[in-house]
Amino acid sequence: MRRVGRWLLVVGLLAVVIGWWWQHRTTINPSALRAWIAQFGAAAPFIYVALYAANTVTLLPPIGVLSLTAGLAFGPAIGFLAIMAGAMIGTSLTFLISRRLGRGFVEHRLKGRFKSLDEALERRGFATVLFFRVVPIVPYEALNYVSGLSKIRFRDYGLATFLGLLPGAAVAAFFGDSLTQPFSPKFIAAVGALVLLIAIPTIYLKLRRKVPHGAD
Repeated sequence: MRRVGRWLLVVGLLAVVIGWWWQHRTTINPSALRAWIAQFGAAAPFIYVALYAANTVTLLPPIGVLSLTAGLAFGPAIGFLAIMAGAMIGTSLTFLISRRLGRGFVEHRLKGRFKSLDEALERRGFATVLFFRVVPIVPYEALNYVSGLSKIRFRDYGLATFLGLLPGAAVAAFFGDSLTQPFSPKFIAAVGALVLLIAIPTIYLKLRRKVPHGAD
């Protein structure tokens, strides 16, 4: 009964998140999210972390919009910490849910994709997770779920995720904060950092075409 109760609680929380997202799906943007989060005053960073974690678990968009909102709402330093906290909680929960539910459920949800990722995780879990966090050519949420099905240890997964998310979280918080000063030197620098971060997967894919047996 306790196990059933826990699952009912999880399902209920997910239903609330999905309902909220569906109701606000046409108006979700960093400015609107900042205004909504600001209503909670001193509790706003904690609400943001919970929302970010829930968004990660449910596979709903827009994780990018949420990341930019952190810098816009809290500034680069607190925004960075909020992104990292929400991401680590969300990715950890997703990993544990995936491992708990088992391969059949998750494979059905991912429709049989990412077989090569699954194989790479079996061979070199830590390095694979770290690589795809830094070079996000595999969807953020898919990596969470597939990792939970592999033999990678939770400790290795968590450390690789933490290290791999640092650059993206820093750039997102910096860029979000710069939105308050468009066309300022800070904004231009943030745009440059964001473009560089986005370009990494493209550069990797071009190099990979020249080396067919490169990292997978």
